Amino acid sequence: MTSKNYEYARLAQLAYLGPGQSNDPAFDRAKFMESDNAEAWMFFTPEATVISCRGTEPSQLKDITADLKFWRIDPAGTGEKIHSGFWSEAFSLLPKVIKNLPDDEKPIAITGHSLGGAMAVIMTGFLLKAGYNVKELYTYGQPRVGNRVFCERIQRDCDWQRFVNNNDIVPRVPLKAGWLFYDGGNLNYINTHGQIRDLTWWQSVKDSWRGRKAAWKKRQWFDSFYDHSALLYRDLLKDDK
Repeated sequence: MTSKNYEYARLAQLAYLGPGQSNDPAFDRAKFMESDNAEAWMFFTPEATVISCRGTEPSQLKDITADLKFWRIDPAGTGEKIHSGFWSEAFSLLPKVIKNLPDDEKPIAITGHSLGGAMAVIMTGFLLKAGYNVKELYTYGQPRVGNRVFCERIQRDCDWQRFVNNNDIVPRVPLKAGWLFYDGGNLNYINTHGQIRDLTWWQSVKDSWRGRKAAWKKRQWFDSFYDHSALLYRDLLKDDK
């Protein structure tokens, strides 16, 4: 039996594929949604309806860097301030997501990698406020999305698990500057050995250098970008129980 950590990472990685690009059974009843370059899949599992938002592919990391504007918006006027670029991506998809949600009693789970993780957080925040039964939010290599008020509401109302792989640079931006951006969720840090660990600040510093040294030995000079791969997140969590 596979863990939720792995299964949601797998569905987050599958979101990078388009219709007809895979014969994975997950696509048998799945629905593809796109709007203004924002894309997501809706997967129908026995346990839940899973919304998987597509992120930024490793070869296009410059796109997420370009989109990391530091201005925030408060779309509902409630003090929940959100990254404007990420909000635009998620909000453009919301009408299609709502249209395709089934009329059944199954809970909703939302997942995503990279930009897809940021979209997943914002989508979760909106659907929860609208009264939808969102039970789980699993993000991988997700950049920071909003302020403390926004993040704390989401983590209070659903099970938000946030995964960070060793030196992945994307979860470290935008900068965690005072009240501007907040991490949110339950951190699952994946160390150099591919294990989920709860580390102290000093342990995480040591593990960061350990990861860089291991990467340099393999001639992987850009460890912070290599560690961001959606395939790597999926594979590291494959044996997780």
